Amino acid sequence: MTKKLTYSLLVVLLCVPMLQAQQAAEAPFAMLERAVKQEPGGWAGNKERLSTIFDADRKRLGDRFEGELLRWLGNDPERHYWISAFLEYEGYLHGSKRLPYLSLLVKQQGLALVQGKDDEASRGYVVGLSITAAILSDEFGFSTLATSYKNEAEELLLRYPDLTAFVPAVSEAERRRYDGIRSLVTRKTPTVIGDTNPQPAAKVSGGVLNGRALNKIKPVYPAAARESGASGVVEVRVVFDETGKVIWAKAISGHPQLRQAAEDAAWQTKFSPTILSGQAVRTSGLLLYNFVH
Repeated sequence: MTKKLTYSLLVVLLCVPMLQAQQAAEAPFAMLERAVKQEPGGWAGNKERLSTIFDADRKRLGDRFEGELLRWLGNDPERHYWISAFLEYEGYLHGSKRLPYLSLLVKQQGLALVQGKDDEASRGYVVGLSITAAILSDEFGFSTLATSYKNEAEELLLRYPDLTAFVPAVSEAERRRYDGIRSLVTRKTPTVIGDTNPQPAAKVSGGVLNGRALNKIKPVYPAAARESGASGVVEVRVVFDETGKVIWAKAISGHPQLRQAAEDAAWQTKFSPTILSGQAVRTSGLLLYNFVH
């Protein structure tokens, strides 16, 4: 072996552990932060991808995971909202163990950040976090705590009916559990959690579908929404059939004044059919619409 080749091999052997050490030393959840910034809708983007990255960091951190997570969450209520879901819901766990107690703690910290604030986004987080915290508390047998969280959500929904747009979708079992929690607040219309317009079954989940649309329909910016300053990304979940036609659309996040316009645009979108094992199949996914004021 020549001296030059020996030297090259030595450099490679020295560099490999250095690169491995650099990867291992990366700040906790730094990759997740980058992924959120890269997603067209941020946290409203492809949550399957985001939860996968989060799970990889969870495994990498091992015994350090909980402490590093609580430090990283900081004062960001949106992080608290989605990370609490990543710790609890089966679809986001990717084979890892469910951590409901940690999820409840994260929800409690998130609520502490937004309680008492007057802006609509903060009230929306209070509604969403309180409803899911009530369900978890009842699961643990904390009936008084569950009632307290449900009261908080119901009082806000009674005072601000538009906040129903922030009510999270939950499973049928969770809906029944929430309905069974005693509440001191009586509303003419009970809170509807779960999906009253259920999503049709689909063979394939296509993630964010903006790039697959054959016709990119631009939503009409409602005049009232523009005048009030409503803006931002609206996330619409859709299902299209074997021909590429949208057969179901539902806005699941974004400003309430912009959701209908986004849904209307989604219904008009056409896709190329998804082929699986030689056959066209139904496909579900997300369309993201960014309303810039």
